[in-house]
Amino acid sequence: MSAPGTASSSLLRVLGLFFGIAVSIGCTLGVGILRQPGPVAAYLREPWLIMLMWLAGAVYSALGALNVAELVAMVPRAGGFYVYAREAMGDPVGFAVGWSDFLANTAAAAYAATAAVEFLARIAPNAGAHGTALATAFILAFAALQWFGIRLSGRVQQTASAIAATALMGLVVACFTLPAASSSAPAPPAPAATLGAALILAVQSIVVTYDGWYEPIYFSEETYQAARQIPRAIFGGLALVTSIYILLNFAFLRALGPAGLAASKFAAADAARRVFGPLTDLLLSCVACVILLTLLHVVLMTGTRILFAVSRDGLFWPAAARVAPNGTPRFALLCTTAVSLGLVWTGTVDRLIALAGFFYVTNYCSSYVSVLVLRKQRPQAVRPFRIPFYPVPTLLVFAASLAFLAGAVVSDRANSMYALLLLLASIPARLLFRTRRVSLQ
Repeated sequence: MSAPGTASSSLLRVLGLFFGIAVSIGCTLGVGILRQPGPVAAYLREPWLIMLMWLAGAVYSALGALNVAELVAMVPRAGGFYVYAREAMGDPVGFAVGWSDFLANTAAAAYAATAAVEFLARIAPNAGAHGTALATAFILAFAALQWFGIRLSGRVQQTASAIAATALMGLVVACFTLPAASSSAPAPPAPAATLGAALILAVQSIVVTYDGWYEPIYFSEETYQAARQIPRAIFGGLALVTSIYILLNFAFLRALGPAGLAASKFAAADAARRVFGPLTDLLLSCVACVILLTLLHVVLMTGTRILFAVSRDGLFWPAAARVAPNGTPRFALLCTTAVSLGLVWTGTVDRLIALAGFFYVTNYCSSYVSVLVLRKQRPQAVRPFRIPFYPVPTLLVFAASLAFLAGAVVSDRANSMYALLLLLASIPARLLFRTRRVSLQ
């Protein structure tokens, strides 16, 4: 045991179920749900099909959650997908997964800060002239908050997620106070679009909005009774997010009608305008800022935990594995903050955000492979949570994820190639850190 006031390599187990649900909601709820219902409705047209596909997105996420819940209950260690990939497939694959996951989280942090400034500029127009400085200030402010410990960060996250969820539910209630749209007829069919192509495009748009349900896994060593509570947090958070998404889509269909929703580029704004009139832009900008800053707080925390886990296993600088007495891996936090700021300053965040979807689905696939490998290699291992009807859910969601990944490659070959090159860059990066570690011994 380390002496009081000195750094150690152990995180503080001080978080509970509500924190897990809060990070799941905070990372999943995003501006996407305010925008995506319009494009999805444009692809699908029929109200029943629109609602069915939003439910299908939840089912896809739930199948993934079954697999991740088994992994986190079996190996309740901080670090997320990296931990399971390394456990099942060794250091090279584990490092590649941790590398891509870290890049995706720092890109999300830079995006959230930058996008929050864009919405802030709608409230205070002068803010737009200082975009980079304000985005930097947002990142530094949350990094400073996390510097002072996991307890404070946990309370802030629970409060922020509650505000974001309440704001979206307030929009639902407001829409249902309106009389239904004058036309409830379905929108006219999209020109030259087959049902199959429309379904694929709609599902791609929907799945992105559900991403983030797995966020509690990064805090496995900071959660009481992690093997029990983290699966509960994953499914509880996903259930709440699904409820909000379904209610929002019902509300938008009621306020705008199928044709109006299909024609909308920003469904939340068009629906809210019928309720709030001239105040719509101000109110939605405030809601979007809260959502984005909540996301920033979460991904800054998760990026830090990924770096901590990789370092503790000897694959990065040892200093990043040290934990302050208040529970914060401070050097890992500094590194995560520096990379996020670098993305803001260099203007490369847009490119990495375009790649982030590829990284996220790749991480999903790595977790499904990890389940299959560990089930074969360690059939007698203790699994507090077991996937029902295994291997059917694993194979189904793995096949769906591969199809999604193939669709992403076909539809965006340039960014897919960049993503692949970044994954390959993990090989020399791992060798570099291993060489430095050997030379310092």
